[in-house]
Amino acid sequence: MDMALSEITLVVFTTIAPAGALGYAFLSAAIMLMRDNDRAKKLSSYLIVPLLLALVGLIASATHLGTPANALYVLAGIGRSPLSNEVVAAALFLALGGAVWILSFGHRKRDALSAFGLVAASCAALVFVAFVSLAYAVETIPTWDMPIVPLTLWMNALASGPLVALLSFLCADIMPSRRFVLACATCSVVGALVNVLLLIFEYRALSGIVTTVAVGADLVPFMPAAIAVFFLCSLAGMLLCLMVALRRGFATLAGRRRRIAYGICAVAIVLAGCFVVRFSFYAMY
Repeated sequence: MDMALSEITLVVFTTIAPAGALGYAFLSAAIMLMRDNDRAKKLSSYLIVPLLLALVGLIASATHLGTPANALYVLAGIGRSPLSNEVVAAALFLALGGAVWILSFGHRKRDALSAFGLVAASCAALVFVAFVSLAYAVETIPTWDMPIVPLTLWMNALASGPLVALLSFLCADIMPSRRFVLACATCSVVGALVNVLLLIFEYRALSGIVTTVAVGADLVPFMPAAIAVFFLCSLAGMLLCLMVALRRGFATLAGRRRRIAYGICAVAIVLAGCFVVRFSFYAMY
């Protein structure tokens, strides 16, 4: 528990940054599949929504460095340090994603260059999530050194990322196609359900980890409750997001603002559930 409380900024980072990265990838796919050039251009300007989420997460993690001077040690560890690889991957994703977003304002029509930029930034987003997921599989920490650990972070991101993409649609005041909404909802549900199963297996595995300090499961007696909170938050957030994404009764300015507020609440609810299980992970230290 002390570890989780002392590293609360890392809990925030591993909760919201992967959600922003996957949200960017989903939104990029939606932009490339759009037939209407004007709608695609307008939606491109809202790539900033998932980018900001990832950026806030990275800023939160920067406090973990202690002093700015420690950033030099991070750069020196590229290739051999999981932390360094994670930070560099984040910087690469934000640089590519930000460049694509800025350039979208100057392009009147979509072309091969803009499509290449979206694909490259989306690939960088996936690489970033991969490095974040692998950064905490530490051999010297038995409760973290499990194959399930990286998968739970991926499933957290999959449960929340698609809803971030839908929130971008709401902010842009563009109705997403029912097919895209269904795809996002399906991915979110699969991510949540698979994560619940993985977390249950993880908790059961902790009972078999005994060290001179403690039994693994004794470190997180609240984990079953955390899993339940995650599932309920994922379900509630997804249903709320679906309701506002499919409903067409927000024609007025006040209605559009209310719609965006509902979308933000939906994403916040899901991220709260993800935060709880990430907190549990750090409490296993």
